[in-house]
Amino acid sequence: MFSRINFCVAVLLFVISCTTQKKSPSIISEKLIMAPVQKSTGAYLIQPGNRLLIHNLNWTSRLFPEPDKIQNGQSISQGGYLVQVNEEGNISMPEIGRFRVSGLTRLQLSDSLTSRYKNIIRDPIFEVEITNLQVKVLGACTIQGLVTLDKETQTLGEVLAKAGGIKYNEAGNTIQIIRGDGKEQKIIEYDFQQLGDPGIINLLIYDNDVVYIPPSREGIRSVRLSRKLVILQPILIALNLALLIVNITR
Repeated sequence: MFSRINFCVAVLLFVISCTTQKKSPSIISEKLIMAPVQKSTGAYLIQPGNRLLIHNLNWTSRLFPEPDKIQNGQSISQGGYLVQVNEEGNISMPEIGRFRVSGLTRLQLSDSLTSRYKNIIRDPIFEVEITNLQVKVLGACTIQGLVTLDKETQTLGEVLAKAGGIKYNEAGNTIQIIRGDGKEQKIIEYDFQQLGDPGIINLLIYDNDVVYIPPSREGIRSVRLSRKLVILQPILIALNLALLIVNITR
């Protein structure tokens, strides 16, 4: 009888050891400067690491992909030329080689390409897209993580919609936009009740911004309780299994 009980206890201890989680290390954040300051509304400047999709609107098969669609008798290229800005801020293009693009706006790069290709392509017209602009959405929202921007700037409402919306039953009283280069950051904070204000919901969000919706105390307690239940569930299952084994082997 005692050996059976010891066996059940051993099974229970094994399950507990497997489900025990290590405590996460504390994160000490840098000092954040509270200031409701807007980022410059100027055009985005291309940086190393940006991925650029370059379209030649006056298509030529020698330099860019074959068009795969014809609309109104005109060739429409669905691909374009995809290139990444290297660490030195340069890109390499067919026929014209490597040149610096870091610090340029999309429009300035388009004009530069037009000038560089004017003796190679007849009446060149270029359009440039930046395909890897992202913001982080954290806190009391449906989907936490990185959100890709469809354009250089998007509104707060559009970003929240991409994140699946706010969990109102978990959200606190504020919504924060954290903006900066990692050395000096600024928090733009608004009262949660202000989200109905068009000036707030249409606030522009930029590449590398962090949108944070601090959870309420009730929301934090709810999350902690759900985590404890996740840990306790296999323990309770193991305990029931142990009791079942004891009852069967009596």
